[in-house]
Amino acid sequence: MLFVSFWHVGLENIPEGMFTHRRVPTDVAKQMIDEARSSGSLRGVSQDDLLAPHEEHEAENHKALCRVLREHHGIALSIKDFVFKDEFEDGGGYTIHPLQFAEIDTTSPLMIVNCHYEMAPRQKKGALKFEVSPDSITFHLFEAAATPTN
Repeated sequence: MLFVSFWHVGLENIPEGMFTHRRVPTDVAKQMIDEARSSGSLRGVSQDDLLAPHEEHEAENHKALCRVLREHHGIALSIKDFVFKDEFEDGGGYTIHPLQFAEIDTTSPLMIVNCHYEMAPRQKKGALKFEVSPDSITFHLFEAAATPTN
């Protein structure tokens, strides 16, 4: 399983004991995401409930990062990668995979996609607008270290 989160990591994600945190180049991140998708082991997780009406701003930021990843880096991620069908809900509703449920282990790393924002080149009257800076995107991989045997 490869867990992918935008911007956030939580204490619940990190196992007790040894783990590593390293940055991976964009081409390696793309390869990992593509391989996880083709094997059915890609799981997007989110700190925010991207389907909730009160989280509209977070959902828009999420979609913007997906768009920049696709257009500038060839990485195909969408909000669908972060959603699952809840079979326990009447009618089989949809919900977001919560970030808190992604506990990394030796076979399930967590990739955090991070970015910076820049002022949009064309500003109209009103609030300032900011966009994802394509060159600022970084990929951080958290992996559990194998427990040494005695």
